[in-house]
Amino acid sequence: QAQEESGLKFLPAMRAESTGIDDGDVLILIMDYLKRKQLMSTMCTLEEETGVQAQEEIEELKTLKELVLKGKWEEAESFLQMVEPTAKQQYDQALFVLRKQMFMELLDEGDKRPELGELVQVLKGLEELCDKAEFKELCFFLTLTDIRQQPEFKHWTATGGRYAAYDSMSGILTPLFSSPGAAPAARRPEGPCRLEVVLSRGVRHQADSIGAPHGFEGPLLRDATPDDVARWGGAPPR
Repeated sequence: QAQEESGLKFLPAMRAESTGIDDGDVLILIMDYLKRKQLMSTMCTLEEETGVQAQEEIEELKTLKELVLKGKWEEAESFLQMVEPTAKQQYDQALFVLRKQMFMELLDEGDKRPELGELVQVLKGLEELCDKAEFKELCFFLTLTDIRQQPEFKHWTATGGRYAAYDSMSGILTPLFSSPGAAPAARRPEGPCRLEVVLSRGVRHQADSIGAPHGFEGPLLRDATPDDVARWGGAPPR
């Protein structure tokens, strides 16, 4: 009866210990997929719960990442102040990214959106950090009832925005903490759609192992039945 409920029940089992695949690599593939699909909340939760990062971070910036992802703006600004004396340009760039994210989140608070005067005060803290064109664009957002009316923000979320903001800040600040010529090792899959490619190959391998004809792969061979396997010359694992 169990075999009749799901065609997957009788497909050749692939035991984790025999695949030679590291759990961390599997998680990175999944996080890469989630990021491409803009499922940032899920990706960040996966990072937090597993302790595996989608990209290796230098030790000095791990605290900043945690602060930004949790929306602790004042603490994040305090963290940035340690680079101001020696790298004013990078400090200003990173501070702009941070304050812009805070501003966008204030605009996205719906019924709890602050009064115009408070938003203007936040804008003043951005004006000195950007050029006139960027500041004009930020002012324009005040006229929108929903920031997603802007095409480039159509799929914007607070969590996704925070992750993107940290990515940008990391790119600005990492050279300040790295040795000359050194770069952090990125734990990201090489090539596009890596998870889909790996799954497709795995499904094809299972199909071949039970003698399934090409073209019958389906989502995960769900439509295969024990009779199909027998007809193709394969057999359920004992």
